[in-house]
Amino acid sequence: MRLVLAERPLRERIEDETFVIWNEGLARAAYSKWNEAQMRTAWGRDRLHRLALVDDGGRWVASIKRYRLTVRYDDEVVPVVGIGAVFTPPVLRGRNFALQMIERVLEEESAAGTPLAALFSEIGAGYYARLGFVPVPLDEVTLRVRQKDGAPAMLVRSGTEADLGHIAAMHEVRSAPARFAVVRTPDLIYFSIAKRRLLAGLGPPGKRQTEFFVAEEGQNAVAYVVITSDERGWFIEEAGDRDPAAARLGAMLQVLLAREPSHQQPPVRSWWPAAFPVPPQVQIVDRAPAPDLLMVRPLRDGLQPLKPDDVFWWKSDYF
Repeated sequence: MRLVLAERPLRERIEDETFVIWNEGLARAAYSKWNEAQMRTAWGRDRLHRLALVDDGGRWVASIKRYRLTVRYDDEVVPVVGIGAVFTPPVLRGRNFALQMIERVLEEESAAGTPLAALFSEIGAGYYARLGFVPVPLDEVTLRVRQKDGAPAMLVRSGTEADLGHIAAMHEVRSAPARFAVVRTPDLIYFSIAKRRLLAGLGPPGKRQTEFFVAEEGQNAVAYVVITSDERGWFIEEAGDRDPAAARLGAMLQVLLAREPSHQQPPVRSWWPAAFPVPPQVQIVDRAPAPDLLMVRPLRDGLQPLKPDDVFWWKSDYF
């Protein structure tokens, strides 16, 4: 068995199989465009690859996406290998090809000095626990925004690529109290937003929309939010605010809701990091475990377990 980097023809064959379960409502051609476009971003070119396990006859028997992230863990900045889209064709299941493939990836990363692996599981903890992965608690919250009579006197505009440096700086400050947080560079932020915008743009008209807004002072972004809306309501993918109380962000949400004052406030959900303040205009009305389970596996000794308050992770950094 060989672990290989999947080039475009092989990626197309893999996508023919994975489309059935991970199409996100896209047509088959759009599904390929969505995946390929992610790999063509500045961050994706160097840090996102699809790998395949290939047998001696050249047949692929399992595939995986490999993400190369950087996190801050207990004040140490370290590389992390992210594992996503683990897949075995249905006719080949039950032969442990996926487990072999994951172990190959982890062996290579450990030999290269990568200290940590991470993944998101849609199938609970049991399967990946066999490989030494342990859950990292993340919550999904439901929010209620206090609405005003009329919109707050705040200018909210669409975000641009020029804002990403300010957003990265906001994230660095806000995530500092957490033991475990992604290091979010402008390229990674661009990738995360572009991934969601592409999904919305390539999907059926009206199915979903992703919007990126900022509030600025002195031509610098001082607060921002990325929101995906669909039939279930709003999802805050990520947000930031230089204000210690996050009051600007709260006012931004009030402004955005006031765009359609005759409509009932939609449900607003988010993966809200414990270290990020809840704006004074916002209330958490429900909290539950996130449906997708973040799991990590140390590839070296000395990494300590994590509690919910230790983690700063927006849904934008889901992989």
